Amino acid sequence: MITQSQKYQNILENNLKEIDIKLSQPKLEALVEYMHLLLKVNKSINLTRIVHPEDFIDKHLIDSLTILPLIKHSDQNIIDIGTGGGFPGIPLAVATPKNKFVLLDSTGKKLRVVEQIANEIGVKNITFVHARAEEASRLPAYRDHFDYAISRAVAELNILSELCLPFVKVGGELIAYKSEPIQKEMAKAEDIIEKLGGEIIAKKELRLPITSSSRVLIEIIKKEKTPEQYPRKFSIIKNK
Repeated sequence: MITQSQKYQNILENNLKEIDIKLSQPKLEALVEYMHLLLKVNKSINLTRIVHPEDFIDKHLIDSLTILPLIKHSDQNIIDIGTGGGFPGIPLAVATPKNKFVLLDSTGKKLRVVEQIANEIGVKNITFVHARAEEASRLPAYRDHFDYAISRAVAELNILSELCLPFVKVGGELIAYKSEPIQKEMAKAEDIIEKLGGEIIAKKELRLPITSSSRVLIEIIKKEKTPEQYPRKFSIIKNK
């Protein structure tokens, strides 16, 4: 008799194959366990609006893992900015244990819950940081430090770039999870991305295998150091 967890592991495994991603059984088990634990806690602390397991698998777990083909090496320093319920950072940390992750969020209550669940499923390659992005990126330990900055935050690309690119070392990349339509947003962001020392190098379009939801991954390479005046205060970023 197949258990509920095994059922969801099979759904996750089979649909990851649809986008040419293969994970070991222990990793699949850890991801499904993370889903179960998060949805249990979600009844009392709002971490996600997606509560149906198959939607969760598609829009959280698989969506988070879509950037795996873009991470070119192991032993990379990766920061997930605005991680919320742990996405995309937790699935990526489970999938790539040789990479080192920082999960950053300004809401301490959510972050503590995510850290506790990550500890329960045995994820060791994560550091959790409670801070605002525009403040943390000015700290010497984080500025110009990361091979990749990643974010599924809902901010427009111009705002997201100013919050994220200061974390990235020269030669590293910001990868932003977005959805269509994106062309106007990309055009609007080009000027500030150039000022931040970056350049958009790729736009990868895909559809999630279960719900057929449209996704776009925007790759921005860091060509030069970000000038010291960036990032500005969030109120200025938002208004200007």
